[in-house]
Amino acid sequence: MNALNPKLAEFLKRVSKPGEEAELEKETEWAYVCKVGIGENPEAGFTVSKFLVDEGFWVSATAIHQRWPKMNQSERLDFVSNWWCKDSWTDNDTEILEIIMRDGDDLVWHSCTQAFLKHPDRDRAVSFLIERLQKNELGHEPLNYIQVLGMSKDHRAKAAITPYYEKYRAGMEAEAVTGVPDNIFFGPIPYHAYFVASSALLKIEGKQEYEQAIRKYLEHPNEQVRWWAENALGIEGPTTAKRNAEYRKKYAKK
Repeated sequence: MNALNPKLAEFLKRVSKPGEEAELEKETEWAYVCKVGIGENPEAGFTVSKFLVDEGFWVSATAIHQRWPKMNQSERLDFVSNWWCKDSWTDNDTEILEIIMRDGDDLVWHSCTQAFLKHPDRDRAVSFLIERLQKNELGHEPLNYIQVLGMSKDHRAKAAITPYYEKYRAGMEAEAVTGVPDNIFFGPIPYHAYFVASSALLKIEGKQEYEQAIRKYLEHPNEQVRWWAENALGIEGPTTAKRNAEYRKKYAKK
């Protein structure tokens, strides 16, 4: 295999630790597939977008226009999940996003929601996301739509997000009756969804009611719930500080 490009090599070095070095396993059209060496979890792996680490890597809107109709669902998802996170944004990328908006579905759009915030016509992009939040056919909670609409800070999104917020808030009330479930990620209480919706409304409205709704969980007995609450407020509270320190220690070079 050819020598790694400097940005990819630096990235792999940064996420490695002694005994669990990250290395390139293979590459696809849009990404590098990497794996972690021997260690507690030898099957661990991840992908790195070529749009992030390959200098000058790009694809023309003309090429995507020709290929998109022939791409299956898996190929479309592979492309958009690697493409949306690119650092730069050009008119060419706007053309690509327009192709995706015209011919796509909720699985594709939900996989590249942050790309919509880069569209030069913010009004069109936000209107599109609001419609998808109201009419989505995902089969799971549309949290990416909610999160990105919150990031847009567009007041039109409040009406679309509020029904989800009210549903999640009602679900949170079950904790007072049933207690904290063993599985807070997939249990019956929608912790994560609730924090996504409350944080989105806080960004849009800036009202204390949403901030207080989140702050009440900063002292929650479960660490993950506390971390979600701190993240929703955008603060480095005690739990986040603890995790950041553990992360730095884990990946510190010796």
